[in-house]
Amino acid sequence: MKHLSGLRKRLGGPIYAVADQCIYSASQLLLSFALARVLSPSDFGVASAFLAVSSFQYILHMAMVHEPLLIKRYYAHRSAAWLSWALVVLFSLLGYAAWQVAAFPGQLHWVGVALIVGYEIFWISRSLLLTGRRYGILCVTGVLVGVGYVAILKAEKPATWMEALLLISIIQVPFLFLVLRNAGNVMLPLPAAKNAQGLTVGESMAYGWKASLSQFMSWIMTGGAILLLGSSADSEQGGLLKIYITFLLPMQYVLSALGYYLLPQLAANWNSEGRKKAFRDFIKFVLLGFVIAEGVGVLLGLLGPRLVVLAFGPNYKGMDFSPFFYAPAIFGLTMCLRTGFRAAARPGALLLCSIVGAVVFAILMFAATPPISYIQTIRAMTWGFACMAALMIGWLFYFMRATTTGESA
Repeated sequence: MKHLSGLRKRLGGPIYAVADQCIYSASQLLLSFALARVLSPSDFGVASAFLAVSSFQYILHMAMVHEPLLIKRYYAHRSAAWLSWALVVLFSLLGYAAWQVAAFPGQLHWVGVALIVGYEIFWISRSLLLTGRRYGILCVTGVLVGVGYVAILKAEKPATWMEALLLISIIQVPFLFLVLRNAGNVMLPLPAAKNAQGLTVGESMAYGWKASLSQFMSWIMTGGAILLLGSSADSEQGGLLKIYITFLLPMQYVLSALGYYLLPQLAANWNSEGRKKAFRDFIKFVLLGFVIAEGVGVLLGLLGPRLVVLAFGPNYKGMDFSPFFYAPAIFGLTMCLRTGFRAAARPGALLLCSIVGAVVFAILMFAATPPISYIQTIRAMTWGFACMAALMIGWLFYFMRATTTGESA
């Protein structure tokens, strides 16, 4: 009985973390399904481009709020929390405004501002709950937001992509209640321990700017590519690429859940006496993630033609799913490798690897024969992530070997 109880404690956290991410992933899938069914293919492509802006915002949030908070667990004071969150919204709005000027000169769609504010409220609530490991509430809220997407889009039947995005923004607002209710749980408890050091705005920004830039390099190859195709004359290609990336979301969120669950422990042991165990756990995680990603890819490659019609409708029955047999494994590998760089507190090295991958992607996109299709984009994306993964493996191998050698000496 004690053995079973110990096993339950060891597996309980990862299982709940994965369950939450699966539910969250399902909510985003439901959103894409609902939008594809209520909007025309052209409007769905434009809406996908705007939602890609929110994926850029997600990068900032994870780098400046989520990851530092998971490692530190507490803010130094309440004002540090609110200022960090406000800076994420500000930088997201500046990025959105820059894209608007480039893609739609002379016209600012305020629905994008509402989308950014709404999503940030939702993501802050998730970060606070994940830090406190309140997986039950997370699962419930994930179900609620997914049901909300389908219910409101089906009930209102928006005629345009702007109406649909406004409805999505409104659904996120009630999560402000969770933010206000749980903000106090991530402040240093009083009286604080003598050696307690809460997360400050300066630390969030110092870690966040390199981490967000490295994620931005990856975003260029995913969300940025959707923006590029969705803003082009053939906006339907952006919608097709959005569908491809949407099918990757379940794998992405499962690996993210496992990575962020392991991150606090790996970060604590990476440069301490427990580094050998941290290295072993990290290698096991990378191998497990690669196997999961390849298994998901093969499954989608076989079932994709049927799933896309079932989920998105007959307008997309002609999609080519052959890239799923190899691309998801490369993408999943880079996701798992990132955890090692985060645990080692090496956002600069991660940024360098990411820049190389983005440059490879850009070169292949410039060399592609126009008009650029979603298949050409997927192939360029896969090469970019493959080059990034090769550099990451080389760096981590060198770092681990150097650390082990120094320890032996």
